[in-house]
Amino acid sequence: MEIEVIGPGCPFCRKLYQRTQEVVTEKGIDAEVRHVTDLKTALKYFPMTPVLLVNGQVMHRGKRLPKKDKIAELISKAPS
Repeated sequence: MEIEVIGPGCPFCRKLYQRTQEVVTEKGIDAEVRHVTDLKTALKYFPMTPVLLVNGQVMHRGKRLPKKDKIAELISKAPS
């Protein structure tokens, strides 16, 4: 499973990345979590960043960050 948090590196992006990393670790999910801060990539989703992509599908967008239990739910619903 490939998980990406996309955003320019703002506090919201960093927090979503941290929460996602914690969920993957706590739940023992076999996934690679990357924080993509490349401006060209982030601009594709602007102004609705940060974005949580799971296996290439957008599972969350925007600054209203989901809590860890919601992140776990979103990851479990992602296509494989």
